[in-house]
Amino acid sequence: MTSTELARSARFIVQHEYEHAKVTAADGRQASLGEFYGDPAVALIDINEQWCAVAGEGLVLCRLEQPFGQCAAYFRESGETVWITGLRQTGPFALQWQGEDGAWSTFDLDTM
Repeated sequence: MTSTELARSARFIVQHEYEHAKVTAADGRQASLGEFYGDPAVALIDINEQWCAVAGEGLVLCRLEQPFGQCAAYFRESGETVWITGLRQTGPFALQWQGEDGAWSTFDLDTM
């Protein structure tokens, strides 16, 4: 299978193979970021490399520091799925996501 890179930093790469996303550390550790219906659309790695986010069918946040690979999913409940097309970091533990309608919404990672 061919992997598609979604985001890269000095120590981490977020990729997907079809609908499955994963993060790989430079030392070889890997963590699953889950399955995304229709493939994940976008990802970002925190500028301080403490967390990453991948989105499309909802949003998955994953810790890159201890404990590596601890993830949480948001906006993926049946009947309440949000389709995300863009991500941008707005602070050390904050990001904004763009919905299909083009509007940006704020998400505070302290809830992770």
